[in-house]
Amino acid sequence: MKRLALIALGFYLLFFSGPLHAQPTHYAFGPTFGTIIATGGSPFNGRSPTVGIDIATLWQQTDTSVYWHRFWGYPFMGIRANYAHIWHSPAGHRFGLAGTLQGPLIGPLHWTYSVGLSAYTRPYSVTHDTANIFIGSHLNCLIDIGLLYNLPLSDRLALTAALKIVHSSNGYLYKPNHGLNYLQLDIALRYQAVSSQQPAVSTGRRPLTDPHFSPYGRPFILIAPAAVMSRYDPPDSIRFHPAYTLQLGYIRHPHPCFNYGAALDLSYNFSHSSQPTAPRLPVYPAATLFGDCLWGPLTLRVGLAHYLHRYPLNWSQYYERVALYYRLNPHHMVGVGMKVHDDHIDFIEWSYAFEL
Repeated sequence: MKRLALIALGFYLLFFSGPLHAQPTHYAFGPTFGTIIATGGSPFNGRSPTVGIDIATLWQQTDTSVYWHRFWGYPFMGIRANYAHIWHSPAGHRFGLAGTLQGPLIGPLHWTYSVGLSAYTRPYSVTHDTANIFIGSHLNCLIDIGLLYNLPLSDRLALTAALKIVHSSNGYLYKPNHGLNYLQLDIALRYQAVSSQQPAVSTGRRPLTDPHFSPYGRPFILIAPAAVMSRYDPPDSIRFHPAYTLQLGYIRHPHPCFNYGAALDLSYNFSHSSQPTAPRLPVYPAATLFGDCLWGPLTLRVGLAHYLHRYPLNWSQYYERVALYYRLNPHHMVGVGMKVHDDHIDFIEWSYAFEL
């Protein structure tokens, strides 16, 4: 798990340090309130209220000469740290460190998205905590998405309230891995630290063209290795199995801030190889469609895939892919992604993509 922590920290710093201005423009601080919620596939049936604290350092992207700054309404990028005290928690209390993106949606309503790492104080232990069948590792991923309401109080101070869905799990890097899901309300005071005049966010029609951009289409190849523990091995087994993803597809880039495409998705999950119902070589071909949102070098990709055959060990014919990439240059991207069945992460993969 130390190796995972170093790799995750490296990608985290790569994603969220490069695009940011040298000096933070805003700071936010406030309490959080929520509850663990039961979701499909989770054995959790009760409610565990949470209360915590969240601190964020934010950089507003205000360069008027950069198209994506203008198109996204001068969004915020930042780093947030939080703590949640969870009553009746099956895994202890939660600490989080994440990169965050925020941008205007309609009037004072904003979208907000964060991805990073979480740590629990009481993960699963065969000998000490057999009641916890949710989180098997200290280190996990942390993802939240939601809506934020911004109420200005003065030229430099604003009150914000965000309603979020939060997910925390480890993608079967260490079992058990049912994961925990939260409904969370964040209330914060946001302070503008930089006194320079910020550009006004237009509520009218956003510019549809960038004179420096030319649309294009390209074939691409994506390779993504992963490691996963088998959910079918005995509970005390800590054996890792390799998993791989290969995608061959075509991507269209019609707009500076959006992509879409399709691919043949071949995933290899060798944690299935010991099961009698698995194919001799556990290869699962699928067809996938995806869309991208781009914030400069950052790409958020969301895709929906359909297996080309029905396999007993995959409980749904459809699955989702969610990934965050960093574009090194016009042809190369690196990042981290997830293969997801409904709300259950199948595995976490480390990705490299090359656009021809």
